[in-house]
Amino acid sequence: MYKSNSKRAIISILFFILFGFGVSLQLKASIGQSVLNALAVTLSYGVDLKVGTILNVINSLFFLTYLLLRRTKLNKSDIIQIVATILNGYIINFFLYQVLAFWTPNHYYQRIILYFTGLIFASISLGGVLAIGIIKFPLESLCLTISEKYHRNFSKIRMGFDVIFLAATLLITFLTKSPMEIREGTLISILLLSPLLGICYNYYTKIFSLEE
Repeated sequence: MYKSNSKRAIISILFFILFGFGVSLQLKASIGQSVLNALAVTLSYGVDLKVGTILNVINSLFFLTYLLLRRTKLNKSDIIQIVATILNGYIINFFLYQVLAFWTPNHYYQRIILYFTGLIFASISLGGVLAIGIIKFPLESLCLTISEKYHRNFSKIRMGFDVIFLAATLLITFLTKSPMEIREGTLISILLLSPLLGICYNYYTKIFSLEE
């Protein structure tokens, strides 16, 4: 059992790092982002902070709200979530501003390929992380807590947050005249992320259940 848990923990960490790399590829492609990442990028135009750092701040707010709603003491899962939240931003910053800083795609088809590559990496790795269940994400934890506390549909709550992110991104873009981040990449993410994530999640769920 100990070896099995250690193996899952190591795999979770590797998937988590790969997820940050996938997100970084999508950000580097610069053809629009998923609504939360689009909000973070748009905010980065107006403040002297990196995108990963802004995502850290946003996710930390989600986590604090989650704790306030839950009204229970911190547990082991919460500590892992805090560490993961902080590391996620640093991983994205590392890949985006250091590893990928020396190359910029010059042609549109390169940006499309880069975005799809990042989306596939993110889907594969996120599916694995969610299937293992050791690392959780603040927004999803918050949505689940709201759903359980107020007896609301989880999917509708999650979609509601996306609507808020979208509206906030468009409003900030309009007010500050920042580059538009709600573009074709956003549409690609909306259409493909959930199906790809579902396929990967179901696949890994079967794989890890066979190991038990």
